[in-house]
Amino acid sequence: MTVPGPNLPVLLLQSVEVSSERGSSFVIDELGDEWRDLCSRSQNEEPFFRPEWIGAYLRAFEPAAKMLVTTVRRQRRLHLVLPLIEEKATLGGVPVRRLRAPANSHPGRFDLVCLPDADGESAIRLAWQHLKKREHWDLLELRNVPEGGVCDRLVALARADGLATVTAPTRPNPCVFLPGSTEGLGALPRNARLRTKLRQARRELGTDLRFHCVEAPKREALERFFELEQSGWKGEQKSAIKSASHTLNFYIEIADSAGRFGYFSLYLLEWKGQLLAGHFSLRHRGRCYSPKVAYSETFDRFVPGHLIVQEILRDCSERGVRAFDITGPDDDWKLKWTSDVRRMNDHYIFKGKLGALAHTVRFGIRPKLVRVFRRLGKT
Repeated sequence: MTVPGPNLPVLLLQSVEVSSERGSSFVIDELGDEWRDLCSRSQNEEPFFRPEWIGAYLRAFEPAAKMLVTTVRRQRRLHLVLPLIEEKATLGGVPVRRLRAPANSHPGRFDLVCLPDADGESAIRLAWQHLKKREHWDLLELRNVPEGGVCDRLVALARADGLATVTAPTRPNPCVFLPGSTEGLGALPRNARLRTKLRQARRELGTDLRFHCVEAPKREALERFFELEQSGWKGEQKSAIKSASHTLNFYIEIADSAGRFGYFSLYLLEWKGQLLAGHFSLRHRGRCYSPKVAYSETFDRFVPGHLIVQEILRDCSERGVRAFDITGPDDDWKLKWTSDVRRMNDHYIFKGKLGALAHTVRFGIRPKLVRVFRRLGKT
C-alpha cells in the first residue's frame, strides 16, 4: 500500500483512496498482483493493459522514464489503475509538461483498467478529479486507445469540465469473429479468390504440411520465429524484432510472462521441416491476438501467411475462442479475412495556459496554415 507523502496527494471519502505514486518500472512491479486481480474482474482487459506488458515495455524502450501511477481503491481493494509517463515535450512548437500512455508500436494499444458497472464509473470520476487537481501537467496524451474503452470516459469527463480535448482517429484494427460452425469456417477468408488459392496451395504442398501451437515460450521455437521474421522485408528495413536488442528483449520477456500466466501461443506452419509462417500470439479471455507475424517470402506463391491464418482460425474455433484480433492497422491482407474492424483513437486533454496555447497552435492555427500552403502549392 502506498504511504501518502508530500508528493502523493490522497483523497479519502467513505473508505475510498485515490493516490498517485511516482517512480520507475518498479512501481508497476509492486502493483503486479493487485493489478492482475483487477484485470480478472474488469470488462475491457487485454494482454496489452496488464502490468507485465507495461513493465516489459518500460524496461525495453524507456528505462529512464518517470512514471506517475494513479490508483483508486475502495476498502483497500484496487478498483482502477492508470499508468502514465511524466515528461517535458513540445506540441505544435509549444513546450508542455506531458503525461503520456506508456505504449508504442509494439503493438500500440492502450487503455486504463478498472472495474465494470457503477463501481468502475465512480472510480473513473475520482481518478479524473484527482488528476485534474494535480499541478505540473499541461497535456494528457492517450494514444492508440480502442474506441469504447475506459479512456473514452475519462476524456468525456474532461470535456464536460470545460477542458479542451481532441480525439483523432487512427487506423482501425481488423478482427475476425469466428463462426460457430464448420460451414462458417469454410467460408473464410471472405475473399473468394484467396479461398481458391489456398485450396490450390494445400494440394501442392500435400501431407507434408504441419501446423503447431507452442504454448510454452521455448527458446528454440522463438528463435526460429525471430529468424523467419528477419529473413524478409522486415529485416531489410531494420524493423524486425532481431534488428534491435531492446525490441528482442521485450518480446522475450513478454513470451516468458505470457507463458507464466497461461496466455502465450506461438503458432508455426512447416513444410518438410522448413518454417513457412509463424504468429507470436496471445490467447486470452476468449480472444486470440497476433501482435507479430512472419512468413517465408521464398514460398510466397503458396500464400503461407494466409495458410497459417486458416489454421489458427480452426485451432481457435476448437478451443472455443470467439475472435481472432489480428492486432494492428487495417492492412489489405487482413481485410481479405474480415470486414469487421475495431476503431482506434488518439486522445489529447489540455489543461492550463500552456495547454490551451498548445491546443490552439497544433489543432487550430497549424491545420489552417497547412491548407493555405497546399492551395499556394497548386497555383
